[in-house]
Amino acid sequence: MSSFTRAVFLSMLFLISVQGQEVGSVIITEIMYNPASTETTNETQFIEIANTTSSSINLNGWTIDDEDSDGPNVLPDVTLPPYGIAVICGSSQADFEGAWGTGFTIISLKDLGQTMFNLANSPSAGNEIIYLRDNNGVLIDSVDYDDASPWPADNNRSSIYLSIPKDQMNATSNNDGANWSLSQAGVDGAYDSTPFGVWDAVDTGSPGNILGDAALPVVLTAFVAIAGDARVTLRWETQSEMNNLGFEVWRSDSKEGPYQLLSSYVSNPDLQGQFNSSAPTTYEYVDALVVNGRTYWYRLVDVDVNGIRTAHGPISATPHALGNAVMTISMDAPATFALHPNFPNPFNPATTLQFDVPALQEDAVDVRLTVFNLQGQPVKVLFSGTVAPGRYRIQWRGDDANGRPLPSGLYVAVFQSAYFQKAIKMMLVK
Repeated sequence: MSSFTRAVFLSMLFLISVQGQEVGSVIITEIMYNPASTETTNETQFIEIANTTSSSINLNGWTIDDEDSDGPNVLPDVTLPPYGIAVICGSSQADFEGAWGTGFTIISLKDLGQTMFNLANSPSAGNEIIYLRDNNGVLIDSVDYDDASPWPADNNRSSIYLSIPKDQMNATSNNDGANWSLSQAGVDGAYDSTPFGVWDAVDTGSPGNILGDAALPVVLTAFVAIAGDARVTLRWETQSEMNNLGFEVWRSDSKEGPYQLLSSYVSNPDLQGQFNSSAPTTYEYVDALVVNGRTYWYRLVDVDVNGIRTAHGPISATPHALGNAVMTISMDAPATFALHPNFPNPFNPATTLQFDVPALQEDAVDVRLTVFNLQGQPVKVLFSGTVAPGRYRIQWRGDDANGRPLPSGLYVAVFQSAYFQKAIKMMLVK
């Protein structure tokens, strides 16, 4: 990064820190204010919040409070991923997980040494407004909830939740009681809790799960195919998962298909999803039923609890004989494309090439690295496939596509993508 670019970046970062987040960037989506569990403590309460933006948001120093004098509560150094969810609870994390389960971000105020402000059981008797402010004190969201129409009537057991499509959720729509519903087990992903710790009765809610969600159940940050010797390794990472049962891997001999199912979460535990999670998760699948020198195309399909299927890809890879497998040396995104000089050069019997792929709008990029003779004839494809941003290294043993040694002489390695092309000269000496 140049000094000018760094200065611009730091200036922008400073402005962002001063200006804070925009109103509605994080909103309140579920409130448990009158549970069946014991109410001699403020521990049996929770509030769910959601990031409505495509950017990560750090909550360090944010506050949540009502208009009474028993707050505010200060939030810790927790980052919400794009469209991520967190549940702020009054109990310990152990008690909350024992009652409601895991798989989502939990902010335990008790574990932070704080007592959660009291949520009124009968808000219609007086105003009960929840305020969410960023670390600069800017009001990001507020909800003036009630237990009288148009708000859902309280049943002394269930949470209330924002029950409109996610693309309609904002700091205005979540302040309209007509957009909220009372949680019912088996409806919109709500379920009954298990009595545990301070949560000593059966309550109903859907913490960690935004309902009526119009967004993708899985936010995929990377999906790459890495060519090896008689194998292709598929690797993907999710930023977050919602109601995700798992994945299916499909393969074809051509980009257009048809595709055949290779493996499914139904029979392969490695492909089972996290169901609900706001933490990054990495998955890997190795396809060993391939032939070297042949290009294969892959699709990844995630399947949610409602049977909704979302396809990703296609991406491709061409496996090669031993010695021509690409090695990932860094997943840190370089600033630009590059094909570095091979080393050693001149060489005998082998030389190593390194290429860089920067972060682009796409999650991954199709690249090809080919060796030519001085007559312009391709003698060997060292790599052809889809890679994520990063730095990669590959070895060439001075042989042709059939593994036969080539004569001494000058050869040219050409790196190609849709965005970049470069050639370097290599001297094979015997």
